[in-house]
Amino acid sequence: MRLIPVKQALSMMENATPAKSQYRRITFLTAKKDRSLCLEHDEHGLVLHEQGYRDESTAFTSDKHDAHECKHAIKQAFKREFPRSHKVYCATVK
Repeated sequence: MRLIPVKQALSMMENATPAKSQYRRITFLTAKKDRSLCLEHDEHGLVLHEQGYRDESTAFTSDKHDAHECKHAIKQAFKREFPRSHKVYCATVK
């Protein structure tokens, strides 16, 4: 795990579409590691796992309309889970 700025983490997650991404799973954790966001690729598209303020998973397909909704959901989840964080831990799986 490495510590990266939140802005870099947000852009890393936004650009994690199945065609572009080199990672199967990207996980971001707070410094206390009590809240996390995980974006993983499955056979149907993307799944966003949120643990912390909300414990939920949201699935997105790979069509263009759902990709826009996925980016919006990622931004909202970042604001909700990392409201005052400047750096987050990043763990990736290729």
